[in-house]
Amino acid sequence: MKRLIIAFAIVLIMVAPGTACFTGIDGHIAYIYPVVRVTTGGGGGSGTVVYSKESGSVWQTYVITNHHVIADAISIRSEWDSIKKEEVKVERRSVVYVEIFKYRNISEPTGTLKVEATIEAYSEVNDLGLIKLRYDDQVEYVAKLPKKDFKYNVLDESISVGCSLLFPPIPATGTISRKNVLIDSIPFDMSSSQIIYGNSGGAMFLEDGTWIGVPSMVPVTGWFVAIPITHMGLFIPFSRVYEWLDSEGYSYIYRGVVETKD
Repeated sequence: MKRLIIAFAIVLIMVAPGTACFTGIDGHIAYIYPVVRVTTGGGGGSGTVVYSKESGSVWQTYVITNHHVIADAISIRSEWDSIKKEEVKVERRSVVYVEIFKYRNISEPTGTLKVEATIEAYSEVNDLGLIKLRYDDQVEYVAKLPKKDFKYNVLDESISVGCSLLFPPIPATGTISRKNVLIDSIPFDMSSSQIIYGNSGGAMFLEDGTWIGVPSMVPVTGWFVAIPITHMGLFIPFSRVYEWLDSEGYSYIYRGVVETKD
């Protein structure tokens, strides 16, 4: 009987599902440290540092987030044009705030570096926003972006990271569960890595630290109270982010080169 129990234990060890996720400082650098909190006067969410390069004597740093995270900082209203002598539509973009978290003992958040940022580009249809820090120094931790032809599949291990309920970045592990889910004819991918309110604009990573997209929404159920189904998180795949950056003239961000937008 003893031999049988030992043999059974060995079999369990051999077939038990494992995880390839980084842990310790490597995991924090890959998944947690590049994720920031993004706030406006009317709310907030998450963002991911995707670019920090030196240009001349200063560093340019960009953060990807969701449009709905920064929407309160964008207004389009009618104003009188004294030259045209008529009312015209005018867009105004307020400053938003990016909080870069500081840690001790690897995992313990002790505060933030809160920096003003400008909205450089946005798309309500794609639910994407690009913001640039008003900060001239290097931001040390930047997400590892994939090449344009990079592929991943259902059952690949995934890690979502975001400022859930505006807490400091919280990671959750899972797997890619669906690809090319069409919402209003717009493609999303799905992961079982749990997300909740506040995760919007954060990051979805593969186990090797490759950033693959932006968590955007979760399905909800319920008749009287909307109950989020957190293990069915929908994220904007990086391919769609890249297409949008191309259209806005910011392809240098994912190409990782120093360049200034025309």
